[in-house]
Amino acid sequence: MWKIFFRERKFIKADVKEEYPKPGEVRVFPKYIGICGTDKNIYLGKKTIREPLVLGHEIAGITEDGEKVVVFPNYWCNYCINCRKGFYNSCKNKISIGVNADGGMAEWINVPKNFVFKLPNFIDLKIGALVEPTAVALSAINKIDRENIRRVIIIGGGSTGTLASIVSEIYGFKSVIIEKDKRKEKILKEKGFTVNDDEIIEERIAIIDTINNNESMMLAQSILKNSVARSELIITGLDEEYTSLNRDVIVRNEVVVKGSIIYSVADFLQSIKIVSENSEKFAKIIDKIGEVDQINEWFKRYVIEEPNVKVLVKID
Repeated sequence: MWKIFFRERKFIKADVKEEYPKPGEVRVFPKYIGICGTDKNIYLGKKTIREPLVLGHEIAGITEDGEKVVVFPNYWCNYCINCRKGFYNSCKNKISIGVNADGGMAEWINVPKNFVFKLPNFIDLKIGALVEPTAVALSAINKIDRENIRRVIIIGGGSTGTLASIVSEIYGFKSVIIEKDKRKEKILKEKGFTVNDDEIIEERIAIIDTINNNESMMLAQSILKNSVARSELIITGLDEEYTSLNRDVIVRNEVVVKGSIIYSVADFLQSIKIVSENSEKFAKIIDKIGEVDQINEWFKRYVIEEPNVKVLVKID
């Protein structure tokens, strides 16, 4: 079998000893893998990993029996304090394939059966590769006080931001994306997203920060300073570990601040349903599909140099 290893900003295809499924594991043949901000940060050296590492965690593929599946790429331990309380997404010993363990850029991978979920037969596996990142967006949307908030402002027009916009619209929210890159702003508008709208909002809002650096946090708080009290700030981004909160903005406006890390199993199952039932809405964010044998060339161009929203790799 072969794997694609990442080392020193290069992808290297190598033959390795065949890996057989252990008891309780399912052999999955990845067909499409989504590239996300974490992969980009690994490539740029912003996120430290052990090298060589097989990247890829947004995985759609087929089993040996020919079933279409998607992989839940975050394996919880079941015994840490968070797992014992049922907060598996915040597991303190979490194995995240493609991040701290080998991921999906391989001829096949062996996955614990509890972390393999069936897809409907009618779904295109390209769309199936959007289930995992959509679950991230869905988890954030599910944290909004939906009884009192109907407006969502999303900071960042990457895959999480655009998927959050799609999900929020499906849920009946009105959403707007804030994106500073003018090249990407143009692309998003062509795809039909509302971007950088200056409309004055005189109601409670939810801001979803998909970036989380000091610049995005300052922007969020400048909006919240002038928003209706008890608006919400939901942080999904993991760019900078330490950012600043303005006491007066948070306290005087009683801003509700929430963190949102990946997703629950319920979020993941709901993501499969939503993506399957609205495939045409999600398909529009896919800009490029790269062939695995030319990964170094297209990754540098499509992911690093060009302002694409979503790039997939086809595993053949």
